[in-house]
Amino acid sequence: MLDVPSATESRPLLEVRDLSVTFESGAVHAVRSAGFEVRPGERVAIVGESGSGKSTTCAAVGGFVTEPGSLVEASALQFDGRDLRTRKPSRIPRQTPGISMMFQDAMTSLDAVWTVGSQLEAVLGNQLKLRGKARRAEAESWLRRVGLHDVDRVMRSRPYELSGGMRQRVMLAIALCGRPRLLIADEPTSALDASRSVEMMQLMIELAATTGAAVLIVTHDIRLCQSFADRVVVMYQGCVVEDLPASRLEDAAHPYTRALVECVPSLENHDAELLPTIDGMALASNVAAREAEEARVA
Repeated sequence: MLDVPSATESRPLLEVRDLSVTFESGAVHAVRSAGFEVRPGERVAIVGESGSGKSTTCAAVGGFVTEPGSLVEASALQFDGRDLRTRKPSRIPRQTPGISMMFQDAMTSLDAVWTVGSQLEAVLGNQLKLRGKARRAEAESWLRRVGLHDVDRVMRSRPYELSGGMRQRVMLAIALCGRPRLLIADEPTSALDASRSVEMMQLMIELAATTGAAVLIVTHDIRLCQSFADRVVVMYQGCVVEDLPASRLEDAAHPYTRALVECVPSLENHDAELLPTIDGMALASNVAAREAEEARVA
């Protein structure tokens, strides 16, 4: 764990209660009654298998669920004292002040027509109101902070002229340069190998700490969470099934969380011919309990 102090404010920066997200006019329930908190300066990881609702949950928080027929409902959706449920619906997503989102695919998230420099300067001009030479200098400074050294070339380049790792670093610079209070990172290491994943996570956490931003990370890598997150929120079939400190993952109560931990290769199981797999039948009782609880609440 990095030695970066977390804020001790009692009021959550982000509070999510009973969040539900449906698509196709209610036919698809992507998220069901999810709830968690993120405190100032805290690093929270949302973990779960593909389709568990991780990215959809974060997209709902960021205001990026705008598809026709989609619906976001919650008993509480508060960020920095603001009720996010009052955001006006729009087909074109608008940034929520204080929240920055780093998407999974840097190639499609960055504008292929604009140069890297113009995209970075646009954020600095909009968020920090910088102009002229000051804006250019700040843009170059951020590229250096994320580990890009040939700054002049990178500023002139378009995203397709950079490698995948360089684009990911550019995305990190764009996400943090406006000094958000909350950075949402959706699978920031999915396109990177193991060593680069650790490097990117460390860089993201350290830079977020310098700006004072809390971090909400979506990831499949539960072991990576133990090194870089304060807390882990586990999602299964659209529900939050566990919320516990990252240092206590081995003490998880829910069978799905325990199964996730056991499925990870380690020194203890390095000689096994087959790694353990998650048995959906073993979780059937928990799914039934969840459905019973939903019926009771309804």
